[in-house]
Amino acid sequence: MSDLDMGIIALVALFTSVLSGVAGMGGGITLLAAMTFVVPLPALVPLHGTTQLISNLSRVLMLLKYIHKKIFFFFCLGLPIGVIVATQLIVNLSSKTLPLVLLFVLISYALFKPKKLPPLKLPFSAFFFVGVIAGLLGILVGATGPFLAVFFLRKDLKKEEIVGTKAILQMSVHFLKIPAYLYLGFNYHDYTILILVLAVASLLGTKLGVHLLYRVKEEVFHLLYRIALLAALFRLGYMIVN
Repeated sequence: MSDLDMGIIALVALFTSVLSGVAGMGGGITLLAAMTFVVPLPALVPLHGTTQLISNLSRVLMLLKYIHKKIFFFFCLGLPIGVIVATQLIVNLSSKTLPLVLLFVLISYALFKPKKLPPLKLPFSAFFFVGVIAGLLGILVGATGPFLAVFFLRKDLKKEEIVGTKAILQMSVHFLKIPAYLYLGFNYHDYTILILVLAVASLLGTKLGVHLLYRVKEEVFHLLYRIALLAALFRLGYMIVN
C-alpha cells in the first residue's frame, strides 16, 4: 500500500470515528466501503475489525458510566455462539449476499414499518439472540453496526446510553474476530503499520465525536441516528447489487 493510500484511509478513519461518536453509527460500514479500494479482500474484514475494535474501545472508555449492563450481559452470552458457528461456516460459504439481504430487510423494517406493526423494542434478555446473530455477521460480513442499530431505535435510552452501549457490543464482536481470524490463518503482523496509523486516526476521531455528542440535543441525535441508518441501508443495497 502506498503512503498516499494509507493517508487517505487514515483520514476516512478519522471522519468515520467522528460520525460514529456523534451519531452512534454509520462510521463502521463507511470505513469498510472505503477500505475495499485499497485493502486486499482477504485482509479486509480482519483489518476493519481491528480498527473498529480500537475506535469502539475508546468510545466505551469515554462513555463508560452510560453503558446498559443488562443489555451487555445478555449480548455477551450469545455472542461466542455466533462467532464459533460463523468461523466454521466461512470456510465453505460460497456467497456473502444472503446475510446482506437479510440485514437490508431488517433495517428497512425498522425505518419504514407501518405504525400498526410492532417496533423492534426487544426486552433486554432478548439481546442474547442479538449477540448470536451479531457474532455470525461479524465474521461473515464485517460491519455489525447497522444490524445492532435497529435495536436501539427506542426512546427509553438516552443518547449517551445508546452510543456507549452499542459501542461496547460492537467492541465485543470485533475483539472475538481477532482469535477467529488467527484460527483461519490471517497474519496481523504483516499490517502492523497500517493498524497503528488507523488506530491513531480512530482515537482522535472518537474524542471529537463524543465531544460533539454531549452537545447534541436528544431529538437532533435521534434524527441523525435515523439518517445514518438510512445511509447504511443505501450502502448495503449497493453492495448487494454489485
